[in-house]
Amino acid sequence: MPTPAEGRASTSAAAIPLSDLESGARGPYRSNGSWKSPLRITACIMTLRTKDPEPAKLHAIGALDGLRGWACMLVFNFHFLFTYTWTVSAGWGFTHKNVYIHQLPILHMLISGHIMVAIFFVISGYVLSYKPLKTMRNRSFDQTFTTLASATFRRAMRLYIPAICGLACVLVAVRCGLYDRTYDILMEGHTVIGTNEEHPPAMETLEEQWWDVYYTLTTLADPFDWKTFYNNYNPHLWTIPVEFRSSIVLFLTLLATSRLMPAARMTLVGCLIWFCSRYGRWDIIIFLSGMLMAEVDLMLGTWERPAGGPQDHPEEKMRLRLRSGSKIGLRIPRRFLWLAIFTIGLYIGSSPNIGYKWTPGYHWLWRLTPVTYGEPHRFPQTIGALIIVFSINHSPDLQKLFTHPLSQYVGKISFAFYVVHGPILHSFGYSLMPTVWKYTGKQDDFHYCLGLLIGWLICLPLCIWAGDLFWRVVDVPSVKFTRWVENSVLATAAPASATPSGQEHRQS
Repeated sequence: MPTPAEGRASTSAAAIPLSDLESGARGPYRSNGSWKSPLRITACIMTLRTKDPEPAKLHAIGALDGLRGWACMLVFNFHFLFTYTWTVSAGWGFTHKNVYIHQLPILHMLISGHIMVAIFFVISGYVLSYKPLKTMRNRSFDQTFTTLASATFRRAMRLYIPAICGLACVLVAVRCGLYDRTYDILMEGHTVIGTNEEHPPAMETLEEQWWDVYYTLTTLADPFDWKTFYNNYNPHLWTIPVEFRSSIVLFLTLLATSRLMPAARMTLVGCLIWFCSRYGRWDIIIFLSGMLMAEVDLMLGTWERPAGGPQDHPEEKMRLRLRSGSKIGLRIPRRFLWLAIFTIGLYIGSSPNIGYKWTPGYHWLWRLTPVTYGEPHRFPQTIGALIIVFSINHSPDLQKLFTHPLSQYVGKISFAFYVVHGPILHSFGYSLMPTVWKYTGKQDDFHYCLGLLIGWLICLPLCIWAGDLFWRVVDVPSVKFTRWVENSVLATAAPASATPSGQEHRQS
């Protein structure tokens, strides 16, 4: 037995800027509910912002933003819990001790972090591909080149500026002693009994600390090292270089296939996905699969159909034939079909991080997993993530969940929340839990879980507040700064008479 290791809108999607979907920071968020008031008060004091502009009309494709937000919240659940228990990484029935309710399929999604990373990557591959693919299909190749050039130029700044600012905050926190108590907690061995993550070291001098952070940054920004890098200051940022490299491969693939016919392009991308599977590059596979999904949705006109059309009627039925050529089939309402597919995605995505080969209900997925996968659980979780995103794209019922104002809010702050939640859990969270268990006790599962619930109820609002603040102070300005840099160095088109081709035309 292995040991543990770690309502569809009618607005056309063409009107939605690419940055609206891939940045997670579309602009200031207008708060109308009292539950957001403390965030607005603090943000106004800290940033001295002017009145928020009116938000743009939301398109149903914005459900992907909401999905990303909730996925980030579930990542928080995983990172909060896996420090104190291994049960979040194993499935129900893995051993005779793993029979907890949160290990059951689908419920396991609520505390599973790795599947959420797969969902992040599917969404990134989808939204980064959607606009370029749309221009290709319209044969607007000049616009395709402009879109890809802009996205490629901005990608590194978009990902790394918030990450670097987050690491700088951790550096300040370490030097201010905010991590001092956590070192004792890590050493005593009674609190952190799950995953003992990388933790910021406290150097004797500021100079030593600075050079340690500098080494961390240079390694994090190394595009030539494809190994997963869990840095000491914020190990959750391992996804940043993975996302950057995968984005560049995606942009190159889009450029290389931009002038191909759609069928040829999809065939070639499918071959690339198979090729990547031979080398276990699950990250590239997810991005390219997101590209394929975007192409399919463009072919089907998923986001271009008017609301209330016959294809959107909840009781419209689809015929499923029992066998090829048979006239006998089942007529299933489209609504229930996509909900069923979504449920299947949740089930497959619930594949545990460890031991799913020995977990009841998942052994069949192990037999399908390529032997080239260094982390085998990435394969079924990739399949689950793709099914989840695709079903949401085609289900107005599911889209309503993720286009709700609360979902859109957590989607807006998701990147900032992702950057800040780890340092807060490592500093405040580690220090908090021994105090909580001092009062609740942890002599049995009930009291232990009661302490976890209290700690979760304290840490989650704090992380949301910090994520909101980081979004306003760092994330949104970084998006504006990135666009400003691009516009500042952008070459304007020269008059036709000044181009070499123009000169040749006059000479001829």
